[in-house]
Amino acid sequence: MKHTSRLITFLALFTLLPTAAHAASPLYVVSAGDTLSKIAREHQTTVSQLMQVNQLNTDRLAIGQQLLLAGDNLPDGSSSAPPDLASSPDNSDKDQPTASAPSEAKPDVLEGKARVTGDNVNVRRDPSMDGRIIGKLRLGSTVEVVEPGHEWTRIKYEDRKEAYVSSKYLSTSVLADDLEFTGELDTASVRRLDRIIEPLLNTPYVLGGTTTNGFDCSGFTSYVFDKLGVTLPRTSEEQFGSGKPISMDQAQPGDLLFYDALGKGRVSHVAIYMGNGVIVHANGEDVRYGKVEYMDKLYPFYGAKRYIDFQ
Repeated sequence: MKHTSRLITFLALFTLLPTAAHAASPLYVVSAGDTLSKIAREHQTTVSQLMQVNQLNTDRLAIGQQLLLAGDNLPDGSSSAPPDLASSPDNSDKDQPTASAPSEAKPDVLEGKARVTGDNVNVRRDPSMDGRIIGKLRLGSTVEVVEPGHEWTRIKYEDRKEAYVSSKYLSTSVLADDLEFTGELDTASVRRLDRIIEPLLNTPYVLGGTTTNGFDCSGFTSYVFDKLGVTLPRTSEEQFGSGKPISMDQAQPGDLLFYDALGKGRVSHVAIYMGNGVIVHANGEDVRYGKVEYMDKLYPFYGAKRYIDFQ
């Protein structure tokens, strides 16, 4: 009888082991060189799942940061489609348009090509929140508009002509014409800056890179400013040591923003401010747009410098 009781107890404990193991989701500590895509690949999950489970606002990682690893389901056992603005919790699916078809009205601001103004914006097969997600668009990327609408916009996406994006995340430019800056802003010069940067987007990050084959952060800023006729010092720390100091409430497109991205107590990253809370930089993977608010959450901000004045 005692042997029977022990056997029953052992079997009961054994059946609980998988549940306990599943419930204890492992933590991963970010080290130098890690990216979300690398971590997702090594741990057989996806970038979107990692961002969702860890409630990340950006794909930028900090050394020593702890991540909850995720498989096919969220920790509570439920699965969920990522929101249309996955990296901004305030703009989840519940806040998105619910129209079942594009509006007949076609606002002029979405004719021709448009720029994506949100992070990880979902591309859907149908113009509805129930439409299957077939891809994502990064902040600052451009799309070709097939049919604009007030709520949903039909775009060309890869080899598809029937793909839809929420119109609220599209604009003719990341730069807004009605932004308020100190002094008179030379809009033509700002547009020129935008045109210089546009073909450089998605250029891969290369440590020490200064050409279109690959940039590091200061190599990118040096290249862009050289096109504007301004020679910058080579490194981000040296670039921070020169230029005209300004406060963020005075920042204008073309100003440089500096951060300590390596946690060493000194400047180690530089980005170009584009206005409206948007930056462009070689972020460790490639040249892309980002948001000041995300950078401020991740890294110590050291200040802004002005090398060129569009006035």
